[in-house]
Amino acid sequence: MKWIHNLLKCFSFSAVLFTFQACYGDMQDDIYDCEFSVRVVDGDGNGIPNVEVTMTDQDDRRLFLDTTTTAGMAYVKRGIMLGSCLKMHFKPLDGADFQAKDTTVTDWSHNDHYTITLQPK
Repeated sequence: MKWIHNLLKCFSFSAVLFTFQACYGDMQDDIYDCEFSVRVVDGDGNGIPNVEVTMTDQDDRRLFLDTTTTAGMAYVKRGIMLGSCLKMHFKPLDGADFQAKDTTVTDWSHNDHYTITLQPK
């Protein structure tokens, strides 16, 4: 009977340790250096230059801002928190007659490549 008592004490103690680790353990908010590319294209697959690419986190803090090149490319190089949900906003500037577009990337990884198609106005 004493061994059952000791076994229950062991389980109780390990439950307390588990709870303590879950509440007060190391934070897992690691900053991850991400690097990926975004290509903005029209319906025919041609790159659209002069599109402002803005990336924000789930709290709408701006993380990145760039304008696409003549090939429609924007390169994201930024430290981003692991597990972050990225909101991307595409706003055509002067000379780009396309509709703006917003999209959300929830599952991203290092060296990804995204192609975004914009619709003409």
